[in-house]
Amino acid sequence: MKFVSLHNIYSYLIVVFVLTIPFLSCEKSVQKPLDDSSAPQAIILYPADGEHVSGEVIIQARVIDNQGISHVEFYINQERVHIDSTSNNNDIYTYRWQTFPSDESIQEPNLEYAEDEYHYISVIAYDISGNSYATAPIKNKIDNIDNESPNAFIIKPFQGQSLEGNIDITVIASDNDSIANVKFFINDRLEAIRPSTSLVTEEDQFGNITSYPAYVYTWNTELVDDGYHSIKVIVYDINENSTIIAPRDIIVNNGVIYDPTPPTGTIVSPPAGLTVNGTIPIIVNAADNVAMGGVAFSIDGIYQETVIVSPYVYLWNTNSAAEDSEHTISAIVIDSVGNETPLTPISVFVNNVVEPDIVPPVASIFYPASGQTISDLVDIQISTSDNDGVSYVIFFINGNETYIDEEHPYVYTWDTSLEIEDSEHTIAAASCDNFGNCTLASPITVFIDNIDNIYPSGQILNPFPGQILDGNVTIQFSAYDNVGIKNVIPSINGLPVDTMDSLPYNYIWDTTTETEDSYHVISGTISDSSDNFFYISPIVVYIDNFTNDINPPSGVISNPVSGQNVNGVVDFTVLAQDDQGINNVEFFIDGNSVSIDLTYPYQYSWDTTTETNNSEHTLSATISDNANHMILLQPVLVTIIN
Repeated sequence: MKFVSLHNIYSYLIVVFVLTIPFLSCEKSVQKPLDDSSAPQAIILYPADGEHVSGEVIIQARVIDNQGISHVEFYINQERVHIDSTSNNNDIYTYRWQTFPSDESIQEPNLEYAEDEYHYISVIAYDISGNSYATAPIKNKIDNIDNESPNAFIIKPFQGQSLEGNIDITVIASDNDSIANVKFFINDRLEAIRPSTSLVTEEDQFGNITSYPAYVYTWNTELVDDGYHSIKVIVYDINENSTIIAPRDIIVNNGVIYDPTPPTGTIVSPPAGLTVNGTIPIIVNAADNVAMGGVAFSIDGIYQETVIVSPYVYLWNTNSAAEDSEHTISAIVIDSVGNETPLTPISVFVNNVVEPDIVPPVASIFYPASGQTISDLVDIQISTSDNDGVSYVIFFINGNETYIDEEHPYVYTWDTSLEIEDSEHTIAAASCDNFGNCTLASPITVFIDNIDNIYPSGQILNPFPGQILDGNVTIQFSAYDNVGIKNVIPSINGLPVDTMDSLPYNYIWDTTTETEDSYHVISGTISDSSDNFFYISPIVVYIDNFTNDINPPSGVISNPVSGQNVNGVVDFTVLAQDDQGINNVEFFIDGNSVSIDLTYPYQYSWDTTTETNNSEHTLSATISDNANHMILLQPVLVTIIN
């Protein structure tokens, strides 16, 4: 049997008391916030949102605060890449972002930041009081490598043109960087290389002179045989990107060609049987296997004029013809070698003396509605009527004549994919009757939206910024999109923790797994059904799962009492209490731990029959609370009398 002297017990009490002092003065290790509760203000000055960047980019953020800035954290794609605690005189904090490694060539872009993709930049500013402010992310596309092909097209000659002598093959070319050269091919044989442009000057039929730069190769067609030939052009930029212009087929006609095939054609206007008056256009469509020479027009068998340039139109003044009678319009199409084809004649009725119709048609745009958002192919429908009959309807898109419909119903199928996306466009229509009276229907504006490039939006509904949290917290997100939400991905301290693809967008966060008594950043991303991406503005919260318990427990050995004679089985009992809860009571006999009780009542059943009769024993106990504060109770001395 081991005995502990009273001196040792007092020494033990002194040690425990000294160890208890820090617990009695313990306070929560969180610096109390200063009276300054105003968050700093921050804005990203450079680069601009949406700007393309390359090489080294100096990200500049202007940050101010009423008390002073502690530091600024820079984030790229939600990953912290830099901390700047020093600004210049204009409150500017910077980070030098290498969009490609400085020790590599520009042909090997940084694998960390993908080429030709958008990356997201944001900053979080902290003031000296611990307040913080996070900017909304901006997106910038990395473009270190020129992989865009040049744009180019052949201005002349046009497809199917008949050529002779020296002709200029003229090409317009442009590039996002610059053009290196333009190669000209005749029948797939390289004929010339032009590294620079020439100034081309042209005069139109009205005497207007225009000049423009172009790549020009003067081709002597007499060096090739008459007949069909192919012109091809390849354009190269300085980074060896190239564009092959679709080959253009032309006809070389420098001499006499054996062409037994006559031309073909049709009188397309006016229609047969039409009543006409005034001056009307007689229009012929004509084509030939080699080249057209002209169209000879006749009225009532009398030759009028030969038109040698397309379009083949003859203006006939019907006032010179017999009134109120039928007249025959005929034409002969002639090719470049003299082959002729008489076209089927038509008859029209001349009536120049008529009662004037001064009443214009009534017209309105039936579909689409003004202000409507449209996409793909849209049937523009016009509702119109006239007292003498509608002759035709002219459709206008953005003020440009686009289509003429001469038959009811008056409909134009508009391919909106050819127009500028995400913008308003004006639709107008003019209805004209048989006497030339026209009415302009009230124009309407519509909005074209073929591509979903509208980003989703949303925010964190719960918790609110700066909130103190504990236990399981429901993080609630709102998400909106013009088409549909694909998913919401919540992040804690920049790390994704879940993917939510249906309402409600809630995530249960177990805060006990996070660092205690510290700030944490909640953020997230929203993707819509078109993979448009939106960064939710982050918020900062504080985790405090454990209450600061500065008071130690208290208690007393209630049974047996000091000096008592005991026998048999004794209920060694401790009364214990604490303002935050008791964790355990440990029982000692003669300094040896004999039991630990975790629940009330705190007792230990001591069988004294195993001890020496008429012997003294010291009973003591310790009480520990949930904050690990511990006290040693006043020991009692008992004598065993069995």
